[in-house]
Amino acid sequence: MKTLILVNGIPASGKSSVTKIIADYFSLPVLSIDEIKEPFMVQFADIIDRPLNRKLGYAAYEAMFNIVKSSPPEVIFIMDAWFGFRDKSVLEEYLEKIGDIQVIEIWVKASAELVAERYKNRCGCRIKGHPGEEYIPELMLLAERAEPMNLGKVYTFDQNNNLSHEELIFWVKENINHY
Repeated sequence: MKTLILVNGIPASGKSSVTKIIADYFSLPVLSIDEIKEPFMVQFADIIDRPLNRKLGYAAYEAMFNIVKSSPPEVIFIMDAWFGFRDKSVLEEYLEKIGDIQVIEIWVKASAELVAERYKNRCGCRIKGHPGEEYIPELMLLAERAEPMNLGKVYTFDQNNNLSHEELIFWVKENINHY
C-alpha cells in the first residue's frame, strides 16, 4: 500500500514549514506543487499571468500524482499543495488511479490576518507569475472558508495557536502504516 501525507492549506498558511518539519524528521521525499511549476514559470516569465499560472498548477498537480503512481509501494510521499484550488473530485480521481493508498492529511490553518501578512511579506521575493498584493483580499476570504479535503485522517495544525511540533510528529507516527 502506498502512503501519502497531504500537507494542505491555502497559500501563505505555512504548508512549506510544516512539510519541512515532517520531511526532516522522517526523511521522506516531498512533492511540492510550487517546486514543480516554478521552473516553468521562470521560462515563461514574459507571458506569465494568473490563467497561465493556474494551468501550470494543474500540470504540476498531475505530475505529482504521476510520480506517486509510478513509485514503489513502500515509498511514503509528502505532498505540499493547496488541494482546494481544484474540485475535490479531481483529487479523488487521482487517488483512485494510484490504487491501494493510505491518505492522511495535515490541514494547515491560519487566520485571514496572518495569511495576509505572510503573503504581503513574500510578494517581493516570489517568482514572477504568482499573484501580487491584489490577491490578498481574495486570500483573506479564502482563509475564512477553506476546509480540509477529509479523504483520510486529518490533523489540524493551527498556525495561530502555538502547536507543538512534537504533537504533529507523534500524530503522523501514529497514523501511517509504515512506522
